[in-house]
Amino acid sequence: MSQSRPSGKSGKPLVSSGDCSPVGSSSSFVQREIGYPVYTFRENLFSCTVIDRPNRFVVNVSREGEILKCHLHDPGRLKELIYEGARVLVRPAEGEKTKFSITAARENSRWIVTDTRIHSDIASRFINPKARREVAVGKKRIDFVHGNHYIEVKGCTLVVDHIAKFPDAPTKRGKEHMDLLAQLVKDGYEATVVVLVMRDDASCFMPNRDTDPDFARSFSIALAAGVGLRILEFSLSGNSVVYRGDIELCTDHGTFIK
Repeated sequence: MSQSRPSGKSGKPLVSSGDCSPVGSSSSFVQREIGYPVYTFRENLFSCTVIDRPNRFVVNVSREGEILKCHLHDPGRLKELIYEGARVLVRPAEGEKTKFSITAARENSRWIVTDTRIHSDIASRFINPKARREVAVGKKRIDFVHGNHYIEVKGCTLVVDHIAKFPDAPTKRGKEHMDLLAQLVKDGYEATVVVLVMRDDASCFMPNRDTDPDFARSFSIALAAGVGLRILEFSLSGNSVVYRGDIELCTDHGTFIK
């Protein structure tokens, strides 16, 4: 039996249109084997050295003495990855102001993928192909919906002492997404947050309460309300992003519910 559409504080439906028949969590996700390639860059990837980062989305790099201006498609700070002297992988990518894009950065003897544009495509490999993308929910958008199951995707590149942490910079948008998922569950829908850890040296995940306590609090409240959680770990092998398995929420992640 179809459920009523989610509503906000005003009582108006959050979902703009479409029938939302109940669909169980198991039917919304697809299982993949460890080692499964989830995304392959078609362009040639070449190593460069970071010179500087004049703003959040531009990085100047050196390749055998040639200076290249690159686009960095990640809203995070990435201060542990992008700094003078850091090694990065670059690929040709024609844009309005640059001709190259930063694809990955080197840390802890591995390449960490830093291009968030591929997150939706990667997540789609684990989600029922019948799911719809970029669905309007009130004034917000959720990455996927399958039946009555809403799925939001977050990308993580920060690992400290084998603990993956998100976010690496305060994210009002991320907090609002967690609040929205919690509200959807309260309205009788299913909701899950999927965290993509774009490196394979983490043993567990926790919200980064030191950097963004507001997000961490909303994350804990959402999970307590019944929002599901999947944490997927990846590595870069050649030109391919490869699935390395699921990891767990850290047992000492703490609670922020007051």
